[in-house]
Amino acid sequence: MPKPEKTGKDLAQFNIKNAVYAVDGESSSVKPLTWMNTFTKDRNITTRAFYGDGEMIVSLASDRNISGTVGATARDDTFEEDIGVAIKPSGGGIAEIAVKSMPRIHFGFETDFVGADGIRKTKKTWVFGMQVSPPNDSFTQDQDDITQSTADYSYTAYGVNLQAATGETAYIDENGQTVKVFTYSKKPEDDGYETFLDSVPVPKSAT
Repeated sequence: MPKPEKTGKDLAQFNIKNAVYAVDGESSSVKPLTWMNTFTKDRNITTRAFYGDGEMIVSLASDRNISGTVGATARDDTFEEDIGVAIKPSGGGIAEIAVKSMPRIHFGFETDFVGADGIRKTKKTWVFGMQVSPPNDSFTQDQDDITQSTADYSYTAYGVNLQAATGETAYIDENGQTVKVFTYSKKPEDDGYETFLDSVPVPKSAT
C-alpha cells in the first residue's frame, strides 16, 4: 500500500493571535480586538431520523450554527460598544447596559501551523455572522502572586451564504439548496493571502 501524500497537510496548529472584527452591515471597517488569547469552536449539528416500514430509512443533519468563546486577557471597551453591551456616558468612563439587540460581526484571527517540512507558517481565518454575549467577571485578590482575571466572550455564529462565482447572487447547488459558510481560511500559498484580514471576504463558489 503506498504511503499517503502529506505535502500541504497541517501537522500541528497553535498560537492564536492578531484578532480583528467588523460589524455586519455598518461598514467594511476592520478593527482589532486587543489581547485575544483563546478561541474555541463547537459544531452544533443535530440529526433527525425518518422511519418507514419498521426501519430507519434516512437520517438528515441540521447544521444551523457554531458556538464557542473568544478569550482575552482583559475586556475591550471599543469591542463591547460595537457588540451592543456597553456605552460611553457623558462625563467619561464606560457603562455596561442591558442587552437589547445583538448585532452580528465577522471575526478574524491568525494561527501558526507547521507541516511535514517543519517550517512555521501563519494561517488567517474569518468566522462569519457572530453574535457575541458580554463576558462574566470574577476577581480575586492578589496573594503571593498576581491573580489575573480574563474575559471570555461567548458567541454563536450563523455564517453567510456561499455566493456564486460572480459574487452577485447566492450559490445554489444541483439540489436547489444554498450552502452556508461558517469559516473561511487562507494559507500563504493562496491568492489574496496578504490582505485577507484587511477586509471581510465574500466566499464564492469555484464554479
